[in-house]
Amino acid sequence: MKAFSEEDKEIHEEWKSRSKEELEEHVLKLLGGVRRLYDVPSLQARTEGGEKVFTSIRRERDPKLRKKALGIHGYGCIACGFNFEEFYGSVGKEFIEVHHVIPLAKAGERRIDPATDLVVLCSNCHKMVHHQKGVCLSVNELKEHIKR
Repeated sequence: MKAFSEEDKEIHEEWKSRSKEELEEHVLKLLGGVRRLYDVPSLQARTEGGEKVFTSIRRERDPKLRKKALGIHGYGCIACGFNFEEFYGSVGKEFIEVHHVIPLAKAGERRIDPATDLVVLCSNCHKMVHHQKGVCLSVNELKEHIKR
C-alpha cells in the first residue's frame, strides 16, 4: 500500500470533517459542474424523512379575519384571477390563500382590517410574493411581472 504524501495528508485533514454532500459538490465543480447522475450513483437517491426537533416563533392569525376577508374579496386570485373551484370543480370550492398586505413579521402585532390589510391570492401568486428572501412583492409589483 502506497503511503500518503504530505500533500495527500493536508487534503485529508482539510476534508475529513466535511460532509459527503460538500465533497460531491466540490468534485462536480472540478468536473466542470456537469451532473451526470448515471455516472455518480450517490446522487441518484438521497435519504429524506428523518425527524428533526426545532423551536420557532409563529405569528398568531385570527381565523375570523380570514373568513371576513373571503367574504369581502371572494375566491378569485386578485393578481391573476385564478379560481380553484372553476378549475378543479367541487374539490377546489372555497379554496384560496389569504395574504397580509404588510407581512406580520414586519408589522408585528397590530389591528387588521380585512378589507384593506388582507387580499386573496392563489397558491402560485402567494408563493411568488414571498419568493425572494427578505422581500415581499406588492400585489401591483406581482401583476407587473404577470403582464410580462
